[in-house]
Amino acid sequence: MNLNAIGIIFSNMHDEELQEITNNRTMGALPYGGKYRLIDFPLSNMRNASIASVGIVAKSNYQSLMEHIGSGKVWNLDRKREGLFLFPPFGRTSSGIYQNKIEALEGIKDYIQKSRYDYVILTDCDAICNLDLEEPLSFHITNNADITVLVYRLKEGEERSKETVYVISENGIVQDIRLGQKAGNYDCIGTNIWITGKEFLLSMIQDAAAYSHSNIEKDIFQKNLGRYRLAAWEYKGYLWKINSLCDYFKANMDILQPEPRHELFYNYGPVYTKMTDEIPARYGNSADGSHSLIADGCNIEGQVENCILFRGVTIGKGAVVRNSILMNNTKVGKNAMEL
Repeated sequence: MNLNAIGIIFSNMHDEELQEITNNRTMGALPYGGKYRLIDFPLSNMRNASIASVGIVAKSNYQSLMEHIGSGKVWNLDRKREGLFLFPPFGRTSSGIYQNKIEALEGIKDYIQKSRYDYVILTDCDAICNLDLEEPLSFHITNNADITVLVYRLKEGEERSKETVYVISENGIVQDIRLGQKAGNYDCIGTNIWITGKEFLLSMIQDAAAYSHSNIEKDIFQKNLGRYRLAAWEYKGYLWKINSLCDYFKANMDILQPEPRHELFYNYGPVYTKMTDEIPARYGNSADGSHSLIADGCNIEGQVENCILFRGVTIGKGAVVRNSILMNNTKVGKNAMEL
């Protein structure tokens, strides 16, 4: 049975934070873990929850995203009714390219309005996690919330900058929201995953457009704490938010460790991605690999240590590569070494 919700994925919302690697592709299309893309995680979470209708909001550099997603068949979204919808960067014909999430939502009001489901799950592509969406949706309904934000709690000694910190009561109601904060020791920070009712979302979009609001967390969540019933559901599994190149590197290298890898790929449902049917990785007589993830189609003649190699990477004979992420079809010449 399908979950009583549609999904909306924003593929571009954090491109400016990783400009060095999003110049030619949207954030949702960024490679991860040897063969995946960041958008695979929200799409897989929605497939595993049997969400039958998913809209992807694009803005720029989305050709590689379209090539990766295709018809949505991998995520069981190639359907005659409902299925996958890719929305272009233009909202209303008079407004041009949308500038923020509110304008983007206003541009797809018809999609939301025509849905036969009662709830909407909205997510960006900056949080890597594998979660059961039925749990927070059930929490949202049980608590009679207008909006439910998904949060995760930082560990002792962990610090994050420029985060949205939520202060939450024992029964899961948001009491305060602090934007752009330095967060640490057990603070609950936002994951940019939200759940709300369809009718409430449409009303919220209409009000936000009328008052020219541009930031959902600041202009809607924070300013309406007393007016809206804002709840928070804490996700306790592995989750990593990507706010910088350093975060992107850390998120990739984490899956070389057994615990994050198990939580991401084995704890709940599978993570689906586009298959390319490459030949298996080839290891030459002089190859030496340790503590690395090496995708199919690679050709290894040299030494690889503590690395992630995406499909089609070539490591020449005598080359030494350590602590690196090499993207698709990268070639490392013979006897190359780090300086």
